[in-house]
Amino acid sequence: MATITDVSLLANVSKATVSRVMSGSRGVKPESREAVLRAAEELNYRPNAAAQTLANQRSDYIGVILSSTDAGQVSTYLPLLAKSLKAKGKHMLVQFAETPAEQVRIVEDLNQRHCDAIISLGGTVEELKNDNIIAIDSLADASQSIGYDYKFASESACRFLSSKGHSSIAIVVDDESYASNQVIEGYKTSLQNSAMPVNRQLIVTANGNSEQAIMSLLNSYHPFTALVVMRDSQAAVAMNLFRDFNLATPQEVSIVSLEDSQLASQLNPPLTCISYPSQQIVDFAMEQLDAILDDKPMTPKPLITGRLVTRDSVTNRS
Repeated sequence: MATITDVSLLANVSKATVSRVMSGSRGVKPESREAVLRAAEELNYRPNAAAQTLANQRSDYIGVILSSTDAGQVSTYLPLLAKSLKAKGKHMLVQFAETPAEQVRIVEDLNQRHCDAIISLGGTVEELKNDNIIAIDSLADASQSIGYDYKFASESACRFLSSKGHSSIAIVVDDESYASNQVIEGYKTSLQNSAMPVNRQLIVTANGNSEQAIMSLLNSYHPFTALVVMRDSQAAVAMNLFRDFNLATPQEVSIVSLEDSQLASQLNPPLTCISYPSQQIVDFAMEQLDAILDDKPMTPKPLITGRLVTRDSVTNRS
């Protein structure tokens, strides 16, 4: 006999979503409702009252999926999420994912543990279809996703450098992700708007090895007077390498980061940033969580923009 787990797997939704559909609750997307009803009909599934009561019980656990390769993400989000969830009387089940396939497996595992909801950092729309997932910095459906406007941040950083007389700007992005692609788009847009050529040799991808990425810039023999990085840790690596090559920051190479973690003000020189609004993003995530717990539709959130924080890592070249 088919179970609620069978239906949730076939419909590619959580068991909580199946339960809401079968009980007639609101707050389920039409496409998810149709998928559940089709799966239930195909499997000849008929819920019993005891099973529905069990499925509707709150576990008070919220699954949290973080990147195992991004220490900055972990140090930034874990304390903020822990504090916000504790205030709601919820507990975290933290898992780490390195690949999309691993993320899918973890989502299934957390749903098996009856988490009331899942907060996932990163991912794509194919991986994050369940109605109980709150996606941060992802390609998920707009109603589920909470995004930082990386394109705007990158444009702002380049525009600020351009205003300081920098006409040759290099950039380091994390990987091939959605966020990194948005950073590159903003970089290209800003350069084009300033009538500066886009030199592909000055766009490098870290892929977990910031030192190698920055070394490739130094070895490209394409001069640059400014560098934009996605992470403060990448700026720290760049400053150290520049010293090895007798390049002073900011006198010879100015640096702007798109993060602004605790590290930014501790570097020498302190780092100019487009500050990433992590607290605001977590606050939005809590609003989406409230909607899930109240069986209400999640309200689409606008992209969140950062703000310029000027310190000593940028000098005027004019």
